[in-house]
Amino acid sequence: MAVLAQTILVVDDEPSDLEMARKAIEGLEFEVLAAEDGQSALNLYRQCGKQVVLLVADVAMSPMNGCELALQLAAIQLNLKVLFISGYTGAGVLRREKIADLNAAFLRKPFTAEQLTTQVRALLAARDIQTVQSGVQ
Repeated sequence: MAVLAQTILVVDDEPSDLEMARKAIEGLEFEVLAAEDGQSALNLYRQCGKQVVLLVADVAMSPMNGCELALQLAAIQLNLKVLFISGYTGAGVLRREKIADLNAAFLRKPFTAEQLTTQVRALLAARDIQTVQSGVQ
């Protein structure tokens, strides 16, 4: 079994969305850490002892939303890239959440596994995520 060099953290409180994202990203041969909420994601990150190359996080979760999670993780790991996903909000909410300094992009739900993997590849290849357009409206 090959050792996977890069780890992606996927967080979504909708089990079917979490499972689809996990499977799609594993298909790209990344190690995937999956969590159903922000606090579980923080705990998983701390326990795994690895840096993640990308956080894929649903925006609308409680009690900790995806923006709060991203800010906490970015304080621990400065080079973190973030892909926010949501079906309930546009990218405008991200501007209100004080995440302007994050290296982040947005993908609107619903999306296909192919759309997600295309976005993940583009984000990881981009030097600056701000140059990646991902359905921001």
